[in-house]
Amino acid sequence: MDDRSLPAVDASFVPVRSPDAYTVAIDGEAVLLDERENRLHLLNHSATLVWLCFDGHASIGELARELSEELGAPYEALLGETLTIVDDLRREGLLAGGR
Repeated sequence: MDDRSLPAVDASFVPVRSPDAYTVAIDGEAVLLDERENRLHLLNHSATLVWLCFDGHASIGELARELSEELGAPYEALLGETLTIVDDLRREGLLAGGR
């Protein structure tokens, strides 16, 4: 699927991890194995925190609100960063529904 045909990611988007993505988290960072593509992805601390929050029920906006409250950081800043992380993960095919 061409990236341009993907619907826009916004605060109402509910991210779901791909069933083909396996996670190993160590010292606040994660390595994801995309079994379908046989590729590894290294996530930094921020992306790991966001990835680990994906429960298939909470929207990006809800996740950003929870992270904002827990970290004492501005909601808008966390929302923007979370949207970027989710969009990157989706383009890599690591979220259910593919690219």
